[in-house]
Amino acid sequence: MEKAPQPTTGAQSQPQPQPAPPSNPPPAEATPNGAQPAPPAVMVVGVPPQQVPPPAWSTGLFECFDDPTTLIITFFAPCVTFGQVAEMVDQGRTSVGMFAALHFLIMYFTGCGCLLSAYFRIKMSHLYRLPDDPIINILVHLICEPCALCQEYRELQHRGFNMKLGVGWHNQSPEIQQTAGGAIVVPPAVPGGMSRSGIERKIGKGRGGGGAVAGGTSSGRDGGRTDE
Repeated sequence: MEKAPQPTTGAQSQPQPQPAPPSNPPPAEATPNGAQPAPPAVMVVGVPPQQVPPPAWSTGLFECFDDPTTLIITFFAPCVTFGQVAEMVDQGRTSVGMFAALHFLIMYFTGCGCLLSAYFRIKMSHLYRLPDDPIINILVHLICEPCALCQEYRELQHRGFNMKLGVGWHNQSPEIQQTAGGAIVVPPAVPGGMSRSGIERKIGKGRGGGGAVAGGTSSGRDGGRTDE
Protein backbone atom coordinates (compact mmCIF):
# COMPACT_ATOMS: atom_id res chain seq x y z
CA MET A 1 0.00 0.00 0.00
CA GLU A 2 1.47 3.28 -1.05
CA LYS A 3 1.68 6.21 1.37
CA ALA A 4 0.26 9.65 0.54
CA PRO A 5 2.93 12.12 -0.45
CA GLN A 6 3.96 14.47 2.39
CA PRO A 7 4.03 18.25 1.75
CA THR A 8 7.45 19.69 1.34
CA THR A 9 8.80 22.23 3.80
CA GLY A 10 9.34 24.81 1.10
CA ALA A 11 5.68 24.96 0.11
CA GLN A 12 3.81 28.05 1.29
CA SER A 13 0.85 27.41 3.58
CA GLN A 14 -2.47 29.03 2.81
CA PRO A 15 -3.39 32.17 4.93
CA GLN A 16 -5.73 31.50 7.80
CA PRO A 17 -8.87 33.71 8.16
CA GLN A 18 -8.51 36.43 10.82
CA PRO A 19 -11.23 36.71 13.51
CA ALA A 20 -13.57 39.69 13.09
CA PRO A 21 -13.24 42.47 15.67
CA PRO A 22 -16.04 42.64 18.26
CA SER A 23 -18.99 44.84 17.24
CA ASN A 24 -19.36 46.40 20.69
CA PRO A 25 -16.34 48.26 22.10
CA PRO A 26 -15.12 47.17 25.51
CA PRO A 27 -16.62 49.11 28.42
CA ALA A 28 -14.67 52.02 29.85
CA GLU A 29 -12.55 51.27 32.81
CA ALA A 30 -14.09 52.41 36.06
CA THR A 31 -12.27 54.54 38.56
CA PRO A 32 -11.31 53.05 41.94
CA ASN A 33 -14.44 54.44 43.62
CA GLY A 34 -16.73 52.96 40.97
CA ALA A 35 -17.58 56.22 39.10
CA GLN A 36 -17.15 56.53 35.38
CA PRO A 37 -14.37 58.85 34.21
CA ALA A 38 -15.49 62.32 33.15
CA PRO A 39 -15.52 63.07 29.42
CA PRO A 40 -12.75 65.32 28.15
CA ALA A 41 -13.52 69.04 28.25
CA VAL A 42 -14.31 70.67 24.93
CA MET A 43 -12.75 74.09 24.42
CA VAL A 44 -14.25 76.52 21.92
CA VAL A 45 -11.61 78.71 20.34
CA GLY A 46 -12.42 82.17 19.00
CA VAL A 47 -15.64 82.90 20.97
CA PRO A 48 -15.01 85.55 23.66
CA PRO A 49 -17.12 85.31 26.85
CA GLN A 50 -20.03 87.74 27.10
CA GLN A 51 -19.46 90.36 29.74
CA VAL A 52 -22.38 92.24 31.29
CA PRO A 53 -21.46 95.87 32.04
CA PRO A 54 -21.82 96.78 35.70
CA PRO A 55 -24.72 99.09 36.63
CA ALA A 56 -23.81 102.75 36.64
CA TRP A 57 -25.47 106.17 36.68
CA SER A 58 -25.55 108.06 33.41
CA THR A 59 -23.98 111.13 35.05
CA GLY A 60 -21.65 111.66 37.97
CA LEU A 61 -22.66 112.76 41.43
CA PHE A 62 -20.86 116.11 41.19
CA GLU A 63 -21.99 117.07 37.68
CA CYS A 64 -24.61 119.41 39.15
CA PHE A 65 -23.42 122.43 37.15
CA ASP A 66 -24.51 120.75 33.91
CA ASP A 67 -28.04 121.89 34.86
CA PRO A 68 -27.66 125.11 36.86
CA THR A 69 -31.42 125.78 37.03
CA THR A 70 -32.12 122.47 38.75
CA LEU A 71 -29.11 123.01 40.99
CA ILE A 72 -30.39 126.37 42.21
CA ILE A 73 -33.91 125.04 42.83
CA THR A 74 -32.56 121.99 44.65
CA PHE A 75 -30.16 124.02 46.77
CA PHE A 76 -32.82 126.42 48.06
CA ALA A 77 -35.86 124.11 47.90
CA PRO A 78 -34.80 120.45 47.85
CA CYS A 79 -38.38 119.39 48.55
CA VAL A 80 -39.39 120.47 45.01
CA THR A 81 -36.81 118.35 43.21
CA PHE A 82 -37.47 115.50 45.59
CA GLY A 83 -41.20 115.66 44.80
CA GLN A 84 -40.52 115.46 41.07
CA VAL A 85 -38.18 112.49 41.42
CA ALA A 86 -40.38 110.65 43.93
CA GLU A 87 -43.49 110.99 41.74
CA MET A 88 -41.70 109.31 38.80
CA VAL A 89 -40.19 106.58 40.96
CA ASP A 90 -43.57 105.95 42.62
CA GLN A 91 -45.15 105.84 39.12
CA GLY A 92 -47.75 108.54 39.79
CA ARG A 93 -49.40 106.95 42.82
CA THR A 94 -48.77 110.16 44.79
CA SER A 95 -48.51 113.66 43.37
CA VAL A 96 -45.42 115.82 43.40
CA GLY A 97 -47.12 118.25 45.79
CA MET A 98 -47.75 115.59 48.41
CA PHE A 99 -44.16 114.37 48.26
CA ALA A 100 -42.79 117.91 48.43
CA ALA A 101 -44.98 118.74 51.43
CA LEU A 102 -43.98 115.54 53.21
CA HIS A 103 -40.28 116.23 52.67
CA PHE A 104 -40.67 119.84 53.85
CA LEU A 105 -42.49 118.81 57.05
CA ILE A 106 -39.94 116.13 57.92
CA MET A 107 -37.08 118.52 57.23
CA TYR A 108 -38.72 121.33 59.21
CA PHE A 109 -39.56 119.31 62.33
CA THR A 110 -36.76 116.74 62.44
CA GLY A 111 -34.11 117.86 59.97
CA CYS A 112 -33.98 114.31 58.55
CA GLY A 113 -35.62 114.81 55.17
CA CYS A 114 -32.53 113.26 53.61
CA LEU A 115 -33.57 109.86 54.98
CA LEU A 116 -36.83 110.03 53.03
CA SER A 117 -35.02 111.02 49.84
CA ALA A 118 -32.45 108.26 50.44
CA TYR A 119 -35.26 105.70 50.62
CA PHE A 120 -36.49 106.75 47.17
CA ARG A 121 -32.93 106.66 45.81
CA ILE A 122 -32.72 103.02 46.92
CA LYS A 123 -36.11 102.33 45.35
CA MET A 124 -35.00 103.99 42.13
CA SER A 125 -31.81 101.90 42.10
CA HIS A 126 -33.82 98.69 42.29
CA LEU A 127 -36.27 99.87 39.64
CA TYR A 128 -33.65 100.87 37.04
CA ARG A 129 -30.86 98.43 38.04
CA LEU A 130 -28.49 101.10 39.25
CA PRO A 131 -25.82 100.66 41.94
CA ASP A 132 -28.05 99.62 44.84
CA ASP A 133 -25.77 99.56 47.86
CA PRO A 134 -28.14 100.94 50.51
CA ILE A 135 -25.36 102.19 52.79
CA ILE A 136 -23.74 104.18 49.98
CA ASN A 137 -27.09 105.62 48.91
CA ILE A 138 -27.92 106.73 52.45
CA LEU A 139 -24.48 108.26 52.97
CA VAL A 140 -24.75 110.17 49.68
CA HIS A 141 -27.98 111.83 50.85
CA LEU A 142 -26.62 112.46 54.34
CA ILE A 143 -23.47 114.15 53.08
CA CYS A 144 -24.74 116.00 50.00
CA GLU A 145 -28.47 115.68 49.43
CA PRO A 146 -28.69 118.41 46.72
CA CYS A 147 -26.06 116.65 44.58
CA ALA A 148 -27.85 113.31 45.00
CA LEU A 149 -31.23 114.77 44.04
CA CYS A 150 -29.76 116.49 40.99
CA GLN A 151 -28.14 113.23 39.89
CA GLU A 152 -31.46 111.38 40.20
CA TYR A 153 -33.20 114.19 38.29
CA ARG A 154 -30.66 113.95 35.45
CA GLU A 155 -30.91 110.15 35.41
CA LEU A 156 -34.66 110.32 34.81
CA GLN A 157 -34.11 112.89 32.07
CA HIS A 158 -31.53 110.60 30.48
CA ARG A 159 -34.14 107.82 30.43
CA GLY A 160 -36.60 109.98 28.50
CA PHE A 161 -38.76 111.50 31.24
CA ASN A 162 -40.07 115.03 30.83
CA MET A 163 -39.05 116.46 34.18
CA LYS A 164 -40.50 119.93 33.73
CA LEU A 165 -42.45 121.09 36.75
CA GLY A 166 -46.17 120.53 36.21
CA VAL A 167 -45.86 117.67 33.69
CA GLY A 168 -45.98 114.81 36.15
CA TRP A 169 -46.19 111.07 35.67
CA HIS A 170 -49.60 110.95 34.00
CA ASN A 171 -48.49 113.26 31.17
CA GLN A 172 -45.49 111.14 30.21
CA SER A 173 -45.57 109.18 26.98
CA PRO A 174 -46.92 105.61 27.19
CA GLU A 175 -43.59 104.22 26.02
CA ILE A 176 -41.78 105.87 28.95
CA GLN A 177 -44.41 104.64 31.40
CA GLN A 178 -44.05 101.09 30.13
CA THR A 179 -40.27 101.15 30.51
CA ALA A 180 -40.77 102.23 34.11
CA GLY A 181 -43.10 99.29 34.80
CA GLY A 182 -46.33 101.27 34.60
CA ALA A 183 -49.71 99.64 34.26
CA ILE A 184 -50.73 101.54 31.12
CA VAL A 185 -51.21 99.37 28.07
CA VAL A 186 -51.02 100.98 24.64
CA PRO A 187 -53.95 99.82 22.44
CA PRO A 188 -53.08 98.49 18.99
CA ALA A 189 -53.21 101.00 16.16
CA VAL A 190 -56.27 100.78 13.88
CA PRO A 191 -55.41 101.08 10.16
CA GLY A 192 -56.93 103.95 8.27
CA GLY A 193 -57.54 106.12 11.32
CA MET A 194 -60.76 104.28 12.14
CA SER A 195 -62.04 104.63 15.68
CA ARG A 196 -63.32 101.86 17.89
CA SER A 197 -66.93 103.04 17.62
CA GLY A 198 -66.67 102.94 13.83
CA ILE A 199 -65.40 99.37 13.96
CA GLU A 200 -68.25 98.37 16.26
CA ARG A 201 -70.80 99.95 13.90
CA LYS A 202 -69.31 98.06 10.95
CA ILE A 203 -69.41 94.80 12.89
CA GLY A 204 -73.05 95.47 13.80
CA LYS A 205 -73.93 96.16 10.17
CA GLY A 206 -72.17 93.00 9.09
CA ARG A 207 -74.12 90.98 11.59
CA GLY A 208 -77.39 92.58 10.45
CA GLY A 209 -76.59 91.88 6.80
CA GLY A 210 -75.74 88.30 7.68
CA GLY A 211 -79.11 87.93 9.40
CA ALA A 212 -80.91 89.33 6.36
CA VAL A 213 -79.09 86.93 4.08
CA ALA A 214 -79.89 84.05 6.38
CA GLY A 215 -83.55 85.16 6.50
CA GLY A 216 -83.74 85.34 2.71
CA THR A 217 -82.21 81.89 2.42
CA SER A 218 -84.66 80.39 4.87
CA SER A 219 -87.63 82.07 3.17
CA GLY A 220 -86.44 80.74 -0.18
CA ARG A 221 -86.29 77.26 1.27
CA ASP A 222 -89.79 77.59 2.72
CA GLY A 223 -91.07 78.85 -0.65
CA GLY A 224 -89.53 75.86 -2.36
CA ARG A 225 -91.17 73.49 0.07
CA THR A 226 -94.56 75.20 -0.49
CA ASP A 227 -94.24 74.83 -4.21
CA GLU A 228 -93.50 71.18 -3.76
